[in-house]
Amino acid sequence: MSGLLLMSVFDVARALGAQPLRVTREEVADWLRPEYLKKRGGGFNYDPAINATFDLFRGVVSRDEAILHCLTKGNPKGRQQNTDAIKCIADYALANVSECDRIGFTAVVVGRVNGANVYAGIKAPMLRRRDGQALIVMPGYRMSHRPVETEIDVVCSIVLATFGRDDRAGADVEYLCAGPGIDGQRQFRAIRGRDRTIYDPDTLDHFMQTFVEGVAIAIDAGVAPKKPDLRGYRIIDPNQPSMF
Repeated sequence: MSGLLLMSVFDVARALGAQPLRVTREEVADWLRPEYLKKRGGGFNYDPAINATFDLFRGVVSRDEAILHCLTKGNPKGRQQNTDAIKCIADYALANVSECDRIGFTAVVVGRVNGANVYAGIKAPMLRRRDGQALIVMPGYRMSHRPVETEIDVVCSIVLATFGRDDRAGADVEYLCAGPGIDGQRQFRAIRGRDRTIYDPDTLDHFMQTFVEGVAIAIDAGVAPKKPDLRGYRIIDPNQPSMF
């Protein structure tokens, strides 16, 4: 996690919890405080696996080449985790070779606290088209948390609200869940937004207001917000009363 002012969309969903329609800003803050007061060592990300996912879906690399990429790129601390993730999804990607366009990493402004923007970070690397269907691909490769179903709904809803409009109107979201299963081992399933509860823009605005107010409470309680590192992110700032 980057910090309170730039949080992965997965952590936004976690902060809203299993009952996002009922969660309070105080409950959001109660989740944020222990998470962001912890001392953290050097971490890693799943960017090598995400980049390899793009190439697999295009059919320009083999399974072994994608694995080699993950074994040799990125923070050495995370190379095995990236490799395990790409092994988990490689067969599915190669069985669904598609026409793919880069989306890249996106940071969406969801509110402001003390004059500073609060961002939700979305690592949805591509739009893929196959058999007449357009899919916004959202990798979920973390092993540190197994999302509950409502968290998946929130993630899919935010991704669709952010990307599923204009020339992508009609696209669905494809969440590649390759984190821990019930037994704790990495398991794969491809989840489509059409099969989920997708929240409307007004409901998402309500969620984001509660989330941002929770961030403000956590900061007031002593959780220091560090400056977000937005390198490599495209910024979306709706600059409107409705964020979505």
